[in-house]
Amino acid sequence: MSVQDPAAPDAPGWPSAYDPDGFDVPSYGPDPDAPPGDPLPGDPGAGDDVDAAGSAGGGRGGRGIVLAVLGGLLALALLVVFLLPESASVRQQHLRDEYREPTTEVAVGEAALLLQIPILGMDQVVTRGAEPVQLRGGPGWREGSAPPGQGNTVILGHSTLWSYPFGQIDQLVGGNRIFVRTRDDRVYVYKVTEVTKVDGSDTEVMVADGPTRLTLVTSAGGPFSSERVVVTASASGPQPEVPEDARVAVSDTEDVGSFDERPASGAVLLLAGALVAVAGAFAARDLRRRYSLGVAVVIGGPVVAIGVVLVLFNLNSFLPVTY
Repeated sequence: MSVQDPAAPDAPGWPSAYDPDGFDVPSYGPDPDAPPGDPLPGDPGAGDDVDAAGSAGGGRGGRGIVLAVLGGLLALALLVVFLLPESASVRQQHLRDEYREPTTEVAVGEAALLLQIPILGMDQVVTRGAEPVQLRGGPGWREGSAPPGQGNTVILGHSTLWSYPFGQIDQLVGGNRIFVRTRDDRVYVYKVTEVTKVDGSDTEVMVADGPTRLTLVTSAGGPFSSERVVVTASASGPQPEVPEDARVAVSDTEDVGSFDERPASGAVLLLAGALVAVAGAFAARDLRRRYSLGVAVVIGGPVVAIGVVLVLFNLNSFLPVTY
């Protein structure tokens, strides 16, 4: 039996690396306990995996933002196609119920007239006022223009958004008949004399005084075009007498303002809606990271929806009011 020299370097208790003089020498080799493939300390490639993971995460985040934007645009388009017409239909039905109550006094925003164009199948209640909020439910009788039978009655309507009641008036031709009925049961008959396109600055077509006539106005081009389609119709046949309590003083001024009359509050609401929608989207993304998709949808979803609805209902704050 051999006895191992306790001084020998391979004796039990000796370190694997040592100084011949008996002093421990630090080892700079690989750590035997490290998992295979781990980089050495100070190895230039040590952060590669972290960088790659970060890049991959950034790529996923970028793709997520792109998908969120595309999804938002798709949702916006669907809402324009379905929500706005449905909202306009509800409002038009409310105006129709209101129109059935006879009166000669109509406030802004209330049902004022019934516009019928048989050749187009049109049967629309016209509200008093032609700002964006009034045009959401159908055509609007412009403030400052003459009541039926007392000069130039100007009615504006959408060509594309909401229920687009005037989307086909450019198809009218000379001789087509138009009927306008008041809430006190007077019926005025007009015949189309001209259908034309005018620039946004050609507002003389809305001058109120002069012979009894009807002027219909809507947008002619895209969402950023100032062109308008203008249908002019003259009185046809005997016209009903205007009751004394329905007579008004018709202005003879030629300065009738712009086609696009709208309050500044619409632009404020539009901007607020956009900010609310963006804030809701970022909040939903943060909630999804911290908690779950369900929490993000339940909390962030309604916020985004409120913002989108505010934007939709105030689109005409920067688009033509008749688009």
